Amino acid sequence: MNKKMLFIFFLVGYSNLFTAPDKINLDKAITTAIKYNYEARTAKYSIEKADQAVREALGNALPSLSVNANYTRNIQSPVFFLPDFQNPGSGKLTPIKVGSDNSFQTVASLNQIIFNSAVFTGLGTAKIFSAASREQYKSTISKTVSNVKKAFYGALLAKEFLEVMKMSLKNAEENLKSVDALFREGFIPEYDKIRAEVAVENIRPAILQAENAYNNALNALKLEMGVNINEKIDLEGELKIPEDSEINIKKISPEELANYNFDLKTFQLQKKVSEDLIEIEKSDFYPTVALFGNYIIQGQSNTLDFLTAKSLAVGINVSLSIFKGYQTDARTQQAKIDYMIFDERYKQLVELLKMQLDNSLNQMEIALNRIKVQQNTVKQAELGYNIATIRYKEGTGSQVEINDADTALRQARLNKTQAIYDFLVAKSDYENLIADIDKRYFEMVDKY
Repeated sequence: MNKKMLFIFFLVGYSNLFTAPDKINLDKAITTAIKYNYEARTAKYSIEKADQAVREALGNALPSLSVNANYTRNIQSPVFFLPDFQNPGSGKLTPIKVGSDNSFQTVASLNQIIFNSAVFTGLGTAKIFSAASREQYKSTISKTVSNVKKAFYGALLAKEFLEVMKMSLKNAEENLKSVDALFREGFIPEYDKIRAEVAVENIRPAILQAENAYNNALNALKLEMGVNINEKIDLEGELKIPEDSEINIKKISPEELANYNFDLKTFQLQKKVSEDLIEIEKSDFYPTVALFGNYIIQGQSNTLDFLTAKSLAVGINVSLSIFKGYQTDARTQQAKIDYMIFDERYKQLVELLKMQLDNSLNQMEIALNRIKVQQNTVKQAELGYNIATIRYKEGTGSQVEINDADTALRQARLNKTQAIYDFLVAKSDYENLIADIDKRYFEMVDKY
C-alpha cells in the first residue's frame, strides 16, 4: 500500500473519531426503536402466521381433489384355483392365471365435507386467533413506545441533573472569586476563603457522578432503541412544565378499561379461542358427513396395447366414532380446565391493570402538585441565594449562609426537575394502559 492510500485511510479514521453525535428527539427515538425492535417485528410475523392458519382452516371446509395413478408389471401373474368339477371328490385344484402382464389404474377422487363440527368451529377459531395476534401486535408497539418514552425522559432527567450541578459549581466558583478578592483586600479572614474553596471542590465529585449517570441513561435509551451502544447520540428536548393540553388527558373509569387496553383485548380473544377449543375436542362425539366421487380409468395388456375401461361413482359417507377409550372426554375436560385457567388469569389481569390505572392517575396528580410547589420553591431559593450573596458582600452574612443557600437552590431545582419527570413517566404509563398512542407508529413496521 502506497503512502497516498495510507494518508487517505488516516484521514477517514481521524474524521470518524470526531463525528458529530446523532441528534435524537423523542419521535426519532421511538421510530428508531420500532424499526429495530425485535419484539415488534416478531409480533408482526405472528400476524402473518395467524393469517395463514385462517387459510388452512378454510381449506378444511373446501372440497379436496386428488389423483392417484399406478402401473403394475406382473413378473409372475397371480392365479386362483378351481376344483375338478368332473370329479369333485378327487380334491384336485387347477390354477387359473388372472390378469395380464401389464396393468394400470388412474383414480380421481373428489371429497366435500357437508358436516364436521371441528372443521367449521376451527375456521371461526382461526379468525379469532388472527384478531388476537393483531391486538397483541398493537400491545407490543404500545409498550415499545412507552418504554422508549420513559428511557428518553430518564436521559433528559440525568442531563438536567448534570446541568443543575454545573450551575451550582458556577455559583460556587463565582463566590470563590468574590471571596478571594475580599481576602486579598484584608476584609475577610482566611477561614472564609478556605470554606469557599472547599465548597467548590465538594461539587466536582458530584458532577462526575452526574456525568456517569447521564452516560448510563443514554446507554439505557440506546438499548431501548436497538442501536449500537457505542453510537454517539445527543438529546434534543428538555423536561418542560406540562402544558394544559397535556394535563387534560382522556380519563376513563376502571370498568371501561377492557374496551381500550390492548392486553385485555388480546386476553378476551384468546379466552374465546380457548372456549372454542372445548367444542373442537367435543367434535369427536358428533358424526362427519361428506360427499364423495370417484372416476376410474384402468387397463390391462400383455403387449402394452392396453384395453381400457372407465367407471364413475358418487355417494355420501357418514362416520361416527363410538368409543376411543375415553380419550375424547379426557381431551374435552382438559380444554375446559385450560379455559378456566385462562378465565382466572384474565380476572387477575383486569384487577392488576385497574390498580395500575388508578396509580398512574394518582401519580400524575401528585406530580402536578409537586411541580406547582417546586416552581415557587425555586423562585424563593434563587431569591435566598441572592440575598445571602449580597449580605456577605456587605459584611453582614457568612459563608455558611451562602453554602446553605446554594444547597437549597440546587435541591429545589432538582426537585422541580424530578417532579416533571415523574409526571411524564406516569403519563406515559397511563397512555399505554388506555391505548392512547399515535396510530402512525402501528403503520411503520410495514415499511421496514
